Amino acid sequence: MNIRSYRIGGDFARTLPRFLLAVAAFAVISSAARAEQAAVEVVRQYQAALLSTMQQGAAYETRYRALQAPVSKAFDLAFVAQRAAGTAAWATFTEPQKKRYVDAFSRYSVAQHASRFKKFDGERFEMLGTDDVGRGFVRVRTQIVTGSGERVQLDYLMSQRAGGWRIVDVFAKGTISEVATRRADFAPVIKDQGAEGLIRELENKVAQAKSS
Repeated sequence: MNIRSYRIGGDFARTLPRFLLAVAAFAVISSAARAEQAAVEVVRQYQAALLSTMQQGAAYETRYRALQAPVSKAFDLAFVAQRAAGTAAWATFTEPQKKRYVDAFSRYSVAQHASRFKKFDGERFEMLGTDDVGRGFVRVRTQIVTGSGERVQLDYLMSQRAGGWRIVDVFAKGTISEVATRRADFAPVIKDQGAEGLIRELENKVAQAKSS
């Protein structure tokens, strides 16, 4: 009996490390899956708000107010604004300029949404999957299907910021970075007119959107 017990104990001792590794690996995979699902849910809620606003067919001001909270909740607008300005330019802004720029950029982002998503014509969003792209970022792949059946891929780069998943970039057609596009647009303005010029430019774009 003693010998048998000893052998069972020995086998268990040898297999325990492998068992614990398997449990740990399963826990990591499960944790990653839950994290990616949480990122997907942020995108789902954001896209649902877009569709709801489009379906209402309301005037620009109403669309702007309806989208202000969903856009601010889904995006880390302060982080996106900083990346859109570029690291070098951001470092030259004074603290008051940074605050005013982020505020103007946030209103500009909402205005862009209100201008783009203004009329419902049978559109729907479809979830395509997720990719762990490393360094704490997850890419949520989706597509918008128009009423005529055209499919346009829209991918969202997500990061866990401020206690939850937030969108930090959008890729049109899966490849065109909105942050990179904004940075290219902003660079000449910053070079010629500095932070104040960029803030004025964004304020003008917000005003123009109201008449679109």
